[in-house]
Amino acid sequence: MQGWRRSNEDAHICATDIEPGVHLFGVFDGHGGCEVAKFCAKHIVSELKSDFNFKNKNYPEALKNTFISLDLRLLTPQA
Repeated sequence: MQGWRRSNEDAHICATDIEPGVHLFGVFDGHGGCEVAKFCAKHIVSELKSDFNFKNKNYPEALKNTFISLDLRLLTPQA
């Protein structure tokens, strides 16, 4: 669905100092609903910080892994 909506379906994250000097800012587009956007905003920091690459300061790879991990979690009924 394109065009104006009556409510905002996006979610955002503004996480400062998730590690010294490391900050995360993002907007998650709700497309046709807000549930997935809110889920991602709620879980991205904990998922990111648990990634092996994040712990080793390989942030680009950690972000890739985190997005894949969140996608997989969304496929499970318990998400």
